[in-house]
Amino acid sequence: MNALPALESERFDGWVLRAAGGYTGRANSAAPLYPGQLEAVHKLAHTETWYRSRRLTPMIRLTPAAQPSNLESLLEERGYTLRDEGVSVQVCSLNGIDPPINTVAVEVGPVPDHWLATLAGFQPAVAQHLGEVRRLFSRLPTFSAFAVIRHEAAAAAIGRAVLEGGNVGLFDVFTRPDLRRRGLATDITLALLGWSARNGATDAYLQVVPSNHAACRLYRRLGFNDAYRYRYRVAPQ
Repeated sequence: MNALPALESERFDGWVLRAAGGYTGRANSAAPLYPGQLEAVHKLAHTETWYRSRRLTPMIRLTPAAQPSNLESLLEERGYTLRDEGVSVQVCSLNGIDPPINTVAVEVGPVPDHWLATLAGFQPAVAQHLGEVRRLFSRLPTFSAFAVIRHEAAAAAIGRAVLEGGNVGLFDVFTRPDLRRRGLATDITLALLGWSARNGATDAYLQVVPSNHAACRLYRRLGFNDAYRYRYRVAPQ
């Protein structure tokens, strides 16, 4: 959550409700983190009202830490459906990282305009929510890095990292479709991990869709392993 601060958030009896105009599930879902005092049905009622008042469909992010333990069964009874296959959160140690040399430009600080424009070109959802995305990125932790590889003066691959304490999160690693299978995503990832290690990070984490087999193979080669998985349950319209 710290790696992508929402535009709005509320803590409600052990749950964290977050909203950002509809861009990304993480920034527009409720995270049930702690038991609290209220019954889950009361928290769900509050959550549903909170999201619908913002013209967002209520969505719950279910991790192994979700409370109470029977929450998913309760959601199913209320008609909540799975949004998709879910996400694998993977981790690795940064010991022995060997970053590429002179192939990747890494900028630190606020998101560069050219980097955000490239992300919007790669991801239609970003272009659709560009105003919200720009506001979200303006809230990123100060120690953020944005990487890009250029091919014939145009961006060929990008990625970003958010460093917090000894942990770094990797996000938005994309390669232009016509330039895939050339190792560009590997170079982007290694460059960000190398920058992180030089700045005090000891461990890295990222999120990947399990059915993205190419990305999973890449991250496995770099030493990433599953830490846990999460999925979204979405309220009926």
